[in-house]
Parts: sequence; structure tokens; C-alpha cells
Amino acid sequence: MAEKVRSNVRQALLKRQSYEVLDLKRLLDSEAQGAVVDTLERLGASVHLISEEGDVTIGGGGAYVIADPVDGTTNLSRDVPLAVTSLAVAETPRLSDAVAGLVMDLYTGDVYRAERNRGAWRGGKHIHPAGPRPLGDALLSMDISKGAPLNPVKEVIARARHLRQLGCSALSLCLVAAGVMDAHIDLRGTLRATDVAAGLLILREAGGIFSIDGAVGNDLELSRSTRLNLIAASGRGLLEDIMELLDQAGA
Repeated sequence: MAEKVRSNVRQALLKRQSYEVLDLKRLLDSEAQGAVVDTLERLGASVHLISEEGDVTIGGGGAYVIADPVDGTTNLSRDVPLAVTSLAVAETPRLSDAVAGLVMDLYTGDVYRAERNRGAWRGGKHIHPAGPRPLGDALLSMDISKGAPLNPVKEVIARARHLRQLGCSALSLCLVAAGVMDAHIDLRGTLRATDVAAGLLILREAGGIFSIDGAVGNDLELSRSTRLNLIAASGRGLLEDIMELLDQAGA
């Protein structure tokens, strides 16, 4: 399914010069969603698809496929090489019932994946978060776009050694899982469950930790309408340091 998304997206990008950015984003999302639906139908799957681009029941329903066909559409439309397709499978529409997740880099084809109780991989190698690291030495990913208030995170920004903003939540989570980043923070209140379902499973299976809406390891309803505040970290110590600073700021 991810390979089909990548193929459709690459074909759509050949038409880049014929579209304004907004229209190109719509085309990319449409082509990616079509790839997901077409693949499931061709396989004869019987699932409920919960997708950022629209929910579809295929066959008689059954398991749940949670998809963000393109996470990082703005990056993709502007040729910033940070965009993925994010796919998860769950027994019920709850994060706690997710059994498999896959995130594919649409530029490189790199694959991050996880299976419940079996671990997480990048390609064929098991991945794990970085070891304990204080906030003052940490590399943090933080999404503060779209007019997000800065006051709650000012102290975290001031204390972190390095900051990045990728504009691709699923990839940010995978980089924490793989020990590249130390933490990822998104407190805008606009992050969707479909963006992070696969990434959170990958992070958890790799050995990382997260808090959803202020609760460590909190469960999540996997629906298009679910929004969340998220802190993901390599370990409990760093997560608690970040949460303490945010509590002091009243976040």
C-alpha cells in the first residue's frame, strides 16, 4: 500500500509546474488516498479505513486501517524532502489496540515499522531510542506552526540544546524511536490521531515513551476528528523534565 502511495505521488509531482501550491496539495492528497483505497479493494480486504482524507468501509468492515496518506503535504508540494505515508492497523479504533504500523519516506523509500510486542525496525534493523540525556544536551523536534502560542514552550526552547521543526509528525516520531531525535513536542491542539497512530506504535515498540494531553501513555481514539497535544521522548527522565517545565508555564 505504501509503495502504491509513493508511486502515485511521484507521478503527481511530475505535474508540479502546472499547478499552484494549494491545487498541487489537493492533487497529492487525492492521489495518495486513491492508492490506499485501490490497494485495499484489490486485495479484497474487509476493513474500516480511517483516513485524514476520508473514511471508507471496504468489504464488510472488520479491522481498522488508520492512514495519513501524505503527512507533510506542504513540504511535498514545495519540494522540501520531508514527507511520509503513515499506515497503522488496529483491532478497534483505539491506539491501545494497534497491532502494526508502517511509515514510509516518500522521497527515499525508507521504511519504519513495528508490530505489537515484537519491536520496531528501520529497514531490516531493530531500532531503539537514544540513551538518557538531559534537556540541556537534547535535540528536540517541535511543531509551532500555524500561529501556535509560544508562551507554554518558551522555557523548553530556551533550555534545549538543539531545535528542529520538520513539518511531518510521523517522521518526527520515527526519528525519536530510532535515536536520531531525543523528543518531539506538539502542543498546538491541531495534531490529528491519523497523523500519529503508526508513529506512536513504532515509538512504543522501540522503547520510547509519550504523553497525550498531559497523561503518560494515555490511550487515544483513532478517528479523523480526534485532536491531541503530544510529547514524545526517548525516556521517562526527559519526558518528565519537559512536562515539569510545561506545568510551570501553565501549559
